Amino acid sequence: MKYKVKNSSDFEKTLEIQIDLKDLEEFKEDAIKKIGSQLKVKGFRPGKIPSNIVEREVGEEYINEEAVELYLPENLFQILKDEEISPATRPAIKDIKKKKSSFDVEVLITLWPKISKLPKLNQSIEVESIKPTPEEIDQQIERVKSQFAEVSNTDRPAKSGDYVLINLTTSKNNNEIKDFTYSDYLYEVGSGTLIGNLDSKLEGVSSGAIIKFTDNIPQINEENVEVTVLVKEVREKILPELTDEWVSETTEFTDINELKSELEKNIENIKKQQVASQYQAGLTTKLIEEADIKLPEQLVIAEMDSILQNFMSELDQNNIKLEDYFKITGLTEEALRDDLNKQASRNLSMVLILDKVIEDFEIKLDDNDKSLIEQHMESHDKDKDEVENATHRLNLEAESLRNKAMLHVLKNGISVDKNGEKVYLQDVYNQDSETGEEE
Repeated sequence: MKYKVKNSSDFEKTLEIQIDLKDLEEFKEDAIKKIGSQLKVKGFRPGKIPSNIVEREVGEEYINEEAVELYLPENLFQILKDEEISPATRPAIKDIKKKKSSFDVEVLITLWPKISKLPKLNQSIEVESIKPTPEEIDQQIERVKSQFAEVSNTDRPAKSGDYVLINLTTSKNNNEIKDFTYSDYLYEVGSGTLIGNLDSKLEGVSSGAIIKFTDNIPQINEENVEVTVLVKEVREKILPELTDEWVSETTEFTDINELKSELEKNIENIKKQQVASQYQAGLTTKLIEEADIKLPEQLVIAEMDSILQNFMSELDQNNIKLEDYFKITGLTEEALRDDLNKQASRNLSMVLILDKVIEDFEIKLDDNDKSLIEQHMESHDKDKDEVENATHRLNLEAESLRNKAMLHVLKNGISVDKNGEKVYLQDVYNQDSETGEEE
């Protein structure tokens, strides 16, 4: 095998490979088997067609071309390794020409573009405050009180937060749906846990009322279901009075102040996680805008395809067809394609920024990172060939390095609220780092 490497553009290289026919001999048998498994010949089952019949049906040239495609992966991998070329996408065979004693093959290699200079990392990003508001604290206190509330029958109409004792029956085409029929069911008005329109139908009705309406019930995949509800009782919550004594006797805290202090910490921790995501998204957007990276078209197309495959897999897991998704969301194919393009461009731009961070700040994998990768590789599919395993390892190493680079970026940025006061998020990223090390 002989080859030449030519620069096609800033983002592409072309490999011109000459493969001698004698080098293909050991791959021809596998090529015939592969072709035979897909070939239909009267009198033979697929995969059971003799080699001479396969050769007669498709011709030697076709078999040789198939052998070329089987020959290339491992040898192409070795060329890329020797030439220190890191393709951004799967190399594409552009042309195969038959010569007297060889095949001339052209392979297009799309390269990762590089950025010459990092955008400023210590960007200020405005985020929401993580300080709990009095209203948020009051809501949490009410939730605590509600856990210990008593219920009592009332003659007044039901309102949100009340409990109602109901008999609920459903039917379609005059046939009762037994899987969605309940007797003496205690339901909290406003919880939205049974049927979409049930809460609005129950508010304002008193015990003894009979309600009838039609609704969809996704839980049993039924539409236009006839629903009948008999309200047997309306029960109101009676919340305990918030006192130091009640707090001490009922909870793990000694008084109201200690309870409020703990609730404030909990609210702040929850808000901190949410604000950390907001900060990361804002910082990522600003860095990408300032970097202004031009991406190879083939690279964007490959990333779009990867995102689309993951999306289609999610739809399939939820038994949703793409055409139904368009109907539900109101999106068009063009809008989806535009969104995929934006996602792909954003993902790739950030990868390039992170790779530049890795280079400029000399970020390396530590012993723990390497150990985690080894553990993963040990559990990886042992049937994969050498090329696939090596590629998988390289991807894991790149992902680990980029995760470390992302932490570096986040720690260098500055998160501030609308008043310009710094919002401390450092412990979120320290925790992410520690979690990554533990896993």
